[in-house]
Amino acid sequence: MWFRKKKEKQSTITYVESSLLQLSYQNILRATDGFSTKNLVGSGSFGSVYKGFLEASGAVVAVKVLHLLNRRASRSSLAKCEALKNIRQRNYLVKVLTAISGVNYQGNDFKALVYEFMENGSLEDWMHPFIGMNELERARNLNFFQRVSVAIDVAHALKYLHHHCEEPIIHCDLKPS
Repeated sequence: MWFRKKKEKQSTITYVESSLLQLSYQNILRATDGFSTKNLVGSGSFGSVYKGFLEASGAVVAVKVLHLLNRRASRSSLAKCEALKNIRQRNYLVKVLTAISGVNYQGNDFKALVYEFMENGSLEDWMHPFIGMNELERARNLNFFQRVSVAIDVAHALKYLHHHCEEPIIHCDLKPS
């Protein structure tokens, strides 16, 4: 999970937040180019994450499509949405913009979470660049002081989640990816 310092919100995010309430399976399918592997950002036991482009607003989003064969994935996504909706902190988590629940074109249940897209990648990309680095990847390597700053920000965010939320939140799957 990636923590970041809060920056000024862009007007496109405000527009996206208000327009996302009406996203459908078809919108998400189109935004991710049919869940194309070229848009696959990552995957885990609960779902796969795709980069998507919303035509109506021009916004770039991350779409986590839940693996519904894993019963825990659906319960986990609902719990995550409930926990994240009230977080107000300087080092907040990537914002969940909306949740989508419906049926795909094969008649199967479909659930997805739509997040803000982090253009600069995950913390893991920054902390552990690939071995065969080219110049762009070399630029992503964090120095010691940047790494300490990230550690301090994560510690502050965890302290907030544990001690200052209306309902304390214990995150069980904290990792830089």
